[in-house]
Amino acid sequence: MTSADYRVEAKKVLLVDDEPFNLALLQLALPTSRYALSYAAQGQAALTLIHEDKPDLILLDILMPGLTGIDLCTLLKHNPLTADIPVIMVSGLDSPAEERAASAAGALGLIPKPFTAERILSQIEQLTGWC
Repeated sequence: MTSADYRVEAKKVLLVDDEPFNLALLQLALPTSRYALSYAAQGQAALTLIHEDKPDLILLDILMPGLTGIDLCTLLKHNPLTADIPVIMVSGLDSPAEERAASAAGALGLIPKPFTAERILSQIEQLTGWC
C-alpha cells in the first residue's frame, strides 16, 4: 500500500453567510486538505445545495435576509433526508437567547463572531468529534 491508500477524504462543509467577508474568513480558517468547501449567500440557495450535494457539515449564519439560519436549520432537522447533517450556527449576537434559539432549531452549537481560525477548527472538532 502507498501513502495515497491512507488518504483521508475531505469532509464536505457548506458555508452559509450573507456577508462575503465572513465567507472569506471561514474559507481561510478551514484547510482545504481536510475540508471540501461550498458556499451559499442565502438560506434558499443553501437549501438547494444541501439537496444536490449533501454536505457532512453546515456552518450557518443566524441572521440572513429571507430564510434565516434558524429557519433553515429547523427545516433541515424536520426533514428525514437532511436531519442527520450536523449544523453549527455562527452569529454576531453572542447571547444566551441566540444559543437557546440555535439549540432549539437543532444546531450542535453556536460560534460567536468575530472568530479566529483556531476557534472555528476547535469548535468543529469538539462538536462533531472529527479530529
